[in-house]
Amino acid sequence: MAGNVSNELNIDFRWLGRQTGSPVERAFYADIALGVGEEWLTRLEDQEASTVGNHLRACAHRLATWFAANWWRLRWEPETQNCWKDADWRIAHSVASAGGGYVWPNVIFASDGDSLAVMSRPRKKPAPFEPIHYLNQVETHITAAEFERKVDAFMASIISRQHSMSITDDSLPELWAEVQAERSDPDAVQWRKLEALCGYDPDEAPSALVEMLLNDPAHLGSHALEEVAAQGRHHTQQVLRPILAIANSSGKPKEKDGGFRGTIPALTGTPAWHARDLPWQQGGKLARQARQEWNLGRQLISNKDLANLLGTKPAVFTNLPKATSPMPIALRTRENDKVDFYINQLPSTSRRFATGRLIGDQIRFANGGRLFPATTAKTSRQQFQRAFAQEFLCPINALLEKIQTTEPDENDISEAADYFQVSPLMVKTTLVNHGHLERQALN
Repeated sequence: MAGNVSNELNIDFRWLGRQTGSPVERAFYADIALGVGEEWLTRLEDQEASTVGNHLRACAHRLATWFAANWWRLRWEPETQNCWKDADWRIAHSVASAGGGYVWPNVIFASDGDSLAVMSRPRKKPAPFEPIHYLNQVETHITAAEFERKVDAFMASIISRQHSMSITDDSLPELWAEVQAERSDPDAVQWRKLEALCGYDPDEAPSALVEMLLNDPAHLGSHALEEVAAQGRHHTQQVLRPILAIANSSGKPKEKDGGFRGTIPALTGTPAWHARDLPWQQGGKLARQARQEWNLGRQLISNKDLANLLGTKPAVFTNLPKATSPMPIALRTRENDKVDFYINQLPSTSRRFATGRLIGDQIRFANGGRLFPATTAKTSRQQFQRAFAQEFLCPINALLEKIQTTEPDENDISEAADYFQVSPLMVKTTLVNHGHLERQALN
């Protein structure tokens, strides 16, 4: 996984003269470059001039309009499972959609809530008629605050130039003024955020959907509902329906419904996190503290150990049917701080991993409401959960001791997975995240 997010976003532009086109095209024609840290996302080869540089020639007003029109989705919507095939998602998240007849780079922004992944994905085979070919493949992160700061500064420059050049088209200044007004209104921010998490442009989401999430009739918790929305997107209402049915049921969960009741042991406090610790770093630290306080050392946590920890039976990890919930969830009850778990997966390794995610989530977000979801969404909360479960069930130092090689093969990984009772994919992911395997191993 990446280190601390401290990169700077660079939106560089230098005005050029132009004699043709509309007043906007002439006034905003520029050399434009996008970069993060020392990496240029717009590094390109000009096929006609046979030169290589960092700037493309295009209309900066087009880029500003794209940022303004997609600001809420850029700021809050995470990468989805099939985003590369989802034209609507790519239009909102890829600079290539800025339009105007220019060959913009395929630079993608995807939020996890706290930070934004920034990816430059040039086409491997550019179209023969395109005059430029982008070169750099980059994958990095910036903080959400850095994104807001640099886009705000870019927009201010564009709108200032529009006024100074007496451009009469007010569509961009009015659009950006509306975005800024909404950003200063907490109620508007929450509405727009939920729209974006559900995959909608402003004012495109069904109002009944957003109002249901805002009103939270079952008191599931606003943050938990945001996580569900990030997975459910346009189908959030359907995804929520079985969760609400479970939440509104009374009594102890029935094993035939795939549920079991347990108790999460308390911790004396949280680790000493640094301000720049990323979610996966926080998850790993909390898992190490939990293992220490609960006297689990660095050894295997068997099904019996995990059941004893939660005050339940080992069979819940092997013999229960799949729950009807669309994702693994836990629900706080009013009975002596008991927790009801519903795991919608059958393999024991998957049930153990989901339980580990939910244990970490409840420790970290204990005051967030009744619902604790383990979704597939690529949010900071889910990064935290996965990192906690990985370190809790398969501590990196114990894993390295087990495989005893710097170049583990499939047999080494399989043996380690059997020992820790986790999936081979989880072992690979742990080794990749800690720099002991190349990321290609996950493909």
